[in-house]
Amino acid sequence: MRAGRRGATIPAVEASLSDSERLAVRETLRELREAPAPRNLSGVGCVIALPAFAVLLVFPVVGRWLDVGMGVAKLVLILAGALLVVGLLLWFTAGGFARGHVMAAAEAALRTLAAGEEDRDVLLRAATLLLFNAYATYGPSTVEAFDFDATRARLGPRLELVVAVERLLLEDGAIYPVFTAAAGGDGEAPA
Repeated sequence: MRAGRRGATIPAVEASLSDSERLAVRETLRELREAPAPRNLSGVGCVIALPAFAVLLVFPVVGRWLDVGMGVAKLVLILAGALLVVGLLLWFTAGGFARGHVMAAAEAALRTLAAGEEDRDVLLRAATLLLFNAYATYGPSTVEAFDFDATRARLGPRLELVVAVERLLLEDGAIYPVFTAAAGGDGEAPA
């Protein structure tokens, strides 16, 4: 065993993948990439909130200058205020929907791997799904979708297979390191 990320241990010798298994992993990755991503509406919230805020700031002055009636002014300000609230809610919370989707997919893959399923194709698909969803990116942020150290423990003997799949995907430049090297550059990948 070698020390990996945060002092955790990873198998020094990983399971080997046959050519057909390598092809199956790459096909699963292609399918995952082609699947529609969850919609992140935080950008829409920004587009709604900023103009609504501008209207709330500018309309009282412009409304007096244009001699807009009190009823119209109230309607415009109430509508702008409502749009501002909706826009801010979307702007600050909608990224969580995309993150939640990634976290749920990773958890489903982890449950499949930990369940003891012996079908190698199912395990390869689950390992690919887990690694593909290891990081959640929404807006300008990228976060870990699950605790890598706790997941190592949950995987138990399946960690060897997941590391083999990870190494293949890293060779292809398809994912960031999860279990084989320190994420964030605080260690080096095992040989």
